Amino acid sequence: MKPICIDANVFIASTKGDETYSSDCRRVIQAVADGKFYLIEPTICLTEVIRNISKYLGVEAGKIQENNLRRMVSIWELCDDHFCTSAGYTGALYGTYSLDSIYLETALKHHAVFVTLDDKDFLQLIKGRVGIEVYHPKEFF
Repeated sequence: MKPICIDANVFIASTKGDETYSSDCRRVIQAVADGKFYLIEPTICLTEVIRNISKYLGVEAGKIQENNLRRMVSIWELCDDHFCTSAGYTGALYGTYSLDSIYLETALKHHAVFVTLDDKDFLQLIKGRVGIEVYHPKEFF
């Protein structure tokens, strides 16, 4: 089984179900549920997913997604001062935004496959440069 880090935007699009790549996002998450990967996430993922799902679909839906995430994640990467410092330097090196750098640092630290919906401002900056597999959900296996 390989490690995988999935950007919060993939969980959000999967749960909302009405976005262009929602079905592709569900396929990525299903690969974890099927045991093909084990999930590694930065703790900030909880904040992003709960906030967005609660905003768009209601607090109960946010709670359901929180519980789903807690069950799915094998390793939580704590966003402490040392980790965030490292992510800051990673972001500077690759030209990524701060929050994107946290996900990238998580994937790099664990040599994980990385999946994000953020194509232009993130994926295209790192693809082929970071030494790990990176995918948009539409091109994921």
